[in-house]
This record gives sequence, C-alpha cells and structure tokens, in this order.
Amino acid sequence: MKRGVLPLLGLAVAFLACAIPALALDYEGVPAKTGRASFRFGSQELTFNFVEGGFKQMQGFTMATLIFKPEAKLSQSMHLNFTLVYQAPGKVDLEGPFSLSGISMFLDGSASRFTKGKSKCTITLTKATPTEVEGTANCPLLHDISGEEGTPLTAAKFHATTR
Repeated sequence: MKRGVLPLLGLAVAFLACAIPALALDYEGVPAKTGRASFRFGSQELTFNFVEGGFKQMQGFTMATLIFKPEAKLSQSMHLNFTLVYQAPGKVDLEGPFSLSGISMFLDGSASRFTKGKSKCTITLTKATPTEVEGTANCPLLHDISGEEGTPLTAAKFHATTR
C-alpha cells in the first residue's frame, strides 16, 4: 500500500510546484489595478511597473496571486510571480507542509523559483490586507525546474493594490 501512495504523493507535489506559477495566469478574484516590484536578479537591477492577477478571500485567508511585468504589452517571457497566502503582516511561511506561497522569476525561457526544502528565501509582508499587499523578498538561493541552482533574486520590494 505504501509503495503505491508515495509515487502518487510525489506526483502531487511536483504538480503543485509547477502549477503555482500557472495559477496567476487564470486568476479569479478581485484584480490588482496597480503594482510595482523592484529587485536584483543576479547582477541585473530590474523594476516592473505593471501587475496582473489579484486577491481572493478563502477560509479567513487572503491569497494574492500576482504577476509583475515591465509593461502591460510585454510577452510572458519576463515576469516575476508571487503567490502569497496571508492573514496579517509578517514573515510568509514558505516551508509549511501545506503552504501555497512562493516566488518565481521567468526570464527568456528559464525560471528561478523557490523550492521547498532546498531554496533559501524570506518574504516579509509590511502591509497585508484583503485588497493590498506590500513587502520585501530576499532569495539568495533559488532553483530551476530541474532542481539545479537558479539565479538569485535579492533586495526585492513589491506592492500591489486593487485601487
């Protein structure tokens, strides 16, 4: 019995890890109208002044699914994704057994993302309401889809709101 459950559990975890960034692409909730993210990705200093996605209430939590891009018309080849589940300001639990929170940076076909149990990343929310989120992120160790070390994303500051 255990032999059949473990592979299924592994597939479920792999599916969730790949699906979380995709959640932002098919978002249902109150849309974010304005947002900004500035950060260092490897040696590049980047600022994205456009946000897609939004905020959804579920079971007493807010789920903010946000895609930051340099501009509205830019293709999806460069974007920063945040999936944040929160109730109040403070540190986001990325390592919890049922945590859906995460961060991913997509650039020209490659991805650096938080991988539970491997990556080193801290996301702290300074403002966290059902319609607005603001915070910082520092991810000196991210991983690509194959599990290899990805490009670090550091000194991030982000903000998104429905107003």
